[in-house]
Amino acid sequence: MNSDGPFPIQSRSNIPPRHGFTESHSENLLRDSVLIAAALTGAQVALVMQDDIGAWYRDGSGLTSEQLADLEPALSQGPDPESRALLLEKYGLLIAEALPLVDERHMVIGSLGVLSPEPLSLSEVQRDGLRLLAEHIQSIVSMDRQRSESRTTPRSPSAASFVPGLVHELGSFIFGISASLDAFEARFADVGGMGKYGANIRRSLDRMSAFIVELREYGYPQGLSWTLLALEPLLREAIEHNLPLAAKNGLDLQLHIEGSLPAVNADKQGLQSAFTRMIGLVLQQEEPGGHVALDVASSHSGSRTVVTGHLDFPDAKMKNVDTARLFEPFYFRVSGMGRLTLPGARRVFEAHGGTLTAGPGAEGRMRIRFTLPSELSYPLRAASQP
Repeated sequence: MNSDGPFPIQSRSNIPPRHGFTESHSENLLRDSVLIAAALTGAQVALVMQDDIGAWYRDGSGLTSEQLADLEPALSQGPDPESRALLLEKYGLLIAEALPLVDERHMVIGSLGVLSPEPLSLSEVQRDGLRLLAEHIQSIVSMDRQRSESRTTPRSPSAASFVPGLVHELGSFIFGISASLDAFEARFADVGGMGKYGANIRRSLDRMSAFIVELREYGYPQGLSWTLLALEPLLREAIEHNLPLAAKNGLDLQLHIEGSLPAVNADKQGLQSAFTRMIGLVLQQEEPGGHVALDVASSHSGSRTVVTGHLDFPDAKMKNVDTARLFEPFYFRVSGMGRLTLPGARRVFEAHGGTLTAGPGAEGRMRIRFTLPSELSYPLRAASQP
């Protein structure tokens, strides 16, 4: 049953701020949310924020620092029978409600818990109010993170306008040359060798156009649009997009998937573009008659399922490549390709909570390895009372 009066408020625990808050009022807003939840339910409330290492922020109403510390495993991994029994035996507390807090990628970043010394039944109004508070907390943390990322991104005062301006000017320049080339080809179509020279110029313009797209995406990244999606169709589309290039270069291109792949939270356009360009980059380096395969599987890392995979570069083209610098902009430019392909792809994978690395592969080849986390690291649900 609900308590008749407010609970005492303790000072926050001293947790090293691995993340911290960019705006000073963000922590105050979280504190207000905890107090509102306590007033709404008439019960003790705990807020725990976490990452892969563990809790990095906690606050509560009506709970001591020791109680909050012991609550972290119960709230972060789901209130299992063992943790419920410990809380009941040590503090005489029951978990009445545990709401997961997720970020824009639907990854669990914390939980909002309601506790009581007696069995507590919340009304629908109270549950709806808690869900709204959980969404509010998620928005506070998400907005603070966005401000932090925008402030830590190295950018000169004029960079916000420089890259879009450069892209616009280069695009106008290419459009002018392309239009002139069209007119020139129409006017001198009967001149011997015109088709050959025109085709060479056209290929150079196509490469420049592709570079402009990479420059815009790498130098002026836009906000990502997150959605839950199946990874296999996205990978097959990336392969199919590159089949004409593989056929043109006389290469065998395949996709190997071991077992079933979990759903991922992803920006579809950004992730598909990263895979498509990486595959295209490898195809540009492979010798005619060669074989290129994208190998993908899933594995378990602790409480999360992780998608892993790799692509191999031919050894002949990579002998003098420093893998430590491979992801630097403009370092890798074999055959005029790859100026920003790998640096841009790494940025995309890291934005998805994954990784993109390079190292030795089979038969002396260089291997590009990637990882992507699945949709949720672990479930959080309200506990049934013992």
